[in-house]
Amino acid sequence: MSDVSRYLPLSQRPRRDESGVTGDWSERLAAVLTSLAALVDGLAPEARAGVHDDLARLVWRLRATRRERATAALSRRSPRALSDDLPALLRAVTTDSARRRPLGDLAAAVITALDVAEATGSPIDIDPVTLGAVAVARALNAPLPIRAVLRDVTLVAIDGDWFVGRGPESRSLGASIVLFLYGRTGLPPAYDGEQEENHG
Repeated sequence: MSDVSRYLPLSQRPRRDESGVTGDWSERLAAVLTSLAALVDGLAPEARAGVHDDLARLVWRLRATRRERATAALSRRSPRALSDDLPALLRAVTTDSARRRPLGDLAAAVITALDVAEATGSPIDIDPVTLGAVAVARALNAPLPIRAVLRDVTLVAIDGDWFVGRGPESRSLGASIVLFLYGRTGLPPAYDGEQEENHG
């Protein structure tokens, strides 16, 4: 397991001081939401309209109670955020310091941020440890076709100290690996040494 495992409770890492391990991902979530809000602020109105529903679903999820989430899951629909000022709502979530955030909330924010970046052709910077934590957790619970691929290949993030899978190594950008794990893209393209030098 890569070094990112030290951030995941109950992972298969060597025994050591566990005092720094937490199930609260609120700080990393706040960082992702701040970057996402800044990205959306810079979008033209038509581009913002194109990603409105994805952002509204994320805002609703992060503001909803467990009971509201359970009710929505049973009815198979997610209510939309009421305000059109979604960047402001994203920033408001980051100030809710009283609420502990599970890894699932962080994963939802990361994949939404990557989806919005892909859809709008806009860059977004997400910390490599954040990407790694989301990737490692997803690899453990991914749909069967994704897990089948991971049995035959090790996807190594060239921009982070983490990897998922088994088998021969294929080196790619961390964001590309996460998008693959969530079924957004096919297997990410492998980077060779020359590409990595240019990337760095």
